[in-house]
Amino acid sequence: MAARVHTGRRGRGLAIPSATPYHRNVGYLGVVPELRGRGYVDEVLAEITRFHAANGEPRVTATTDVGNAPMAAAFRRAGYRNTEIRINLSNDLPVSTP
Repeated sequence: MAARVHTGRRGRGLAIPSATPYHRNVGYLGVVPELRGRGYVDEVLAEITRFHAANGEPRVTATTDVGNAPMAAAFRRAGYRNTEIRINLSNDLPVSTP
């Protein structure tokens, strides 16, 4: 699977599809910082979704942080739906010195 760059007229963003043994994923996407807030995320997300669909994938998954409301909204606009919530926990253990 190759990374794909959404070139548009101005090189608006980057789209990197990914895969696990279970699903094909959105992977990573980004919009050029000075162009954020203009809806280009929808174009970049559509590019990744089309890439997987063109390869015959019946399901594409995606993840975002709970606090990333703009990305969650982009997923909803593209027809993605929330199917699960994952909670990541960590424990910062003290570093022992020899």
